[in-house]
Amino acid sequence: MQSLLTDSRGDPATLERAGWALLGKAGLLPAPAADPEGVARWLEDDDLARALLAEARVTSLLVEQLFTALRRWLLLTRNEATYPHAVAALVRQARINGGAWPFDAAEREALRAETPLTPAYFPPRHAGNRTETVFAAPVTSAVAAQYEAWPYPAWTRVAVAPGDTLATRLAALGPGGPTAPAHPEILVVGCGTGHQAARWARRSPDGQVTAIDLSAASLRYAADRCRDLPNIRFEQRDLHEVAGLGRRFDLIACTGVLHHLPAPEAGWAALVHVLKPGGVMHIALYSKLARMLVASARHRIDDLIHRPVDDDLLREVRARLIADPPHDITASPDFYDLGGVHDLLLHAHEDAFDIPRIRTAMEHLGLELLRFDLPSAAAREWYREEYPDDPRQRDYASWAATERRNPRIFSAMYRFWCVKTGNAAG
Repeated sequence: MQSLLTDSRGDPATLERAGWALLGKAGLLPAPAADPEGVARWLEDDDLARALLAEARVTSLLVEQLFTALRRWLLLTRNEATYPHAVAALVRQARINGGAWPFDAAEREALRAETPLTPAYFPPRHAGNRTETVFAAPVTSAVAAQYEAWPYPAWTRVAVAPGDTLATRLAALGPGGPTAPAHPEILVVGCGTGHQAARWARRSPDGQVTAIDLSAASLRYAADRCRDLPNIRFEQRDLHEVAGLGRRFDLIACTGVLHHLPAPEAGWAALVHVLKPGGVMHIALYSKLARMLVASARHRIDDLIHRPVDDDLLREVRARLIADPPHDITASPDFYDLGGVHDLLLHAHEDAFDIPRIRTAMEHLGLELLRFDLPSAAAREWYREEYPDDPRQRDYASWAATERRNPRIFSAMYRFWCVKTGNAAG
């Protein structure tokens, strides 16, 4: 497992939960209440634990609490020099999570003195100047400012499984889906820090990926992470101005973007305009029903959410919810880095969808549903048994019934594929 974490061809995020679970099951992970000095000795000597901490974001609350206690002990006892490998791993983790772990007043006071642990609390920032670009719509400017200060999502490396190509993805959509062209033109909209763009570039090494985003800071992060992928071109651009690219695309991927627009359907229409006839879209949208879980968590931080957002406020939000964890929120990977918690709980603007709204938009835009995705193999098997007459997962009514029966099933967004028909505008 250690070699998988450090292999430049692998994605450490695939092991960020499994690794700690494996250590726990083997009885090799100290309990959160363990003696910090014993934890320090263990981490200093355990190569796998240090690799997990240095390469993959910690997305377990129990593991985070174990290491925040260790970090505090190292700082307040000034034992940093005794455990240099442990300190280095904590510093690497902070670079991944953006300094998300809360700390107390005693630690803040101790950080006034120079210490090797300072970057384990305050890592270097990718953030840019919030006022770098002003957009026409106030909502768009507010969203751009958020990602300028907190680029999202956090990631280190990305990999795709052997055989996971654009051609195999399109073939799996069944009748009505196109075949992949030899040299596909792909547009990734709202690419953020480049994670999705990197995935599509690896799936289509003979294609060209154009990736656009509002935030210059996010694009700098993306360019750094994707420097070994020559088939990606990044550009700062509002998606409403996508026609200015002067090109049409075989595939448009738009994940977690439309619901942050001032008028989501208008933005969606701009994308349809640059999609080739017969071209495919992969879309991900917030579910209005699933976001009620986030709304319930926001009630617990209601006195905080109207304050100006900075790193300290985001850590305070996390500390509040860690002390009294609401259902599902601390299970979200986004809860474990600063940009993620901002995106999850304190976003500048969101306009979530329901299934009737998606259907209406698709019909108006001349898009035909090819498949909606379910989040797990177990969910897909359940769907096949429950709706045997919809093997391609294309029936809106069945989709809606599935969500009514399990309101949390699309907590990670609706994800679906659609194709541009001959009736589409543009």
